Amino acid sequence: MEVPSFLARQFYVAGSLRNTPSGFRLEARNPLGAGTLVGIGRIAVDGHAIAPEAVAALREGDAEPIRASDVSRFRPIKVAVGDRVTLIVDGEPLAAGQHRLEVELFELNLGALRFAISDPVAES
Repeated sequence: MEVPSFLARQFYVAGSLRNTPSGFRLEARNPLGAGTLVGIGRIAVDGHAIAPEAVAALREGDAEPIRASDVSRFRPIKVAVGDRVTLIVDGEPLAAGQHRLEVELFELNLGALRFAISDPVAES
């Protein structure tokens, strides 16, 4: 299911796209309802796919991040209303300017959720 852009913007924390010494990160929050992620599909920046092994999610309050490649029906991520998650991507930092982020998630009851947002890299 394609998530409309007006809805996707509610999940993405605007201005959170930042470079790190080993790649970049961005933040999302869940404003709508509880859910269970059972898979992470395609993640891309500017049309270039990022390997799931290069992506980790750190939920606010958790001690350890979870690799996107480890999320499954056997190792789901429960997400409550208000949860905030930082996605950490290992790789090259992003060039200055606007970038298009595409994400595909698999939710236990809703199936595939695909959305895209655009945001510039914030200055440190």
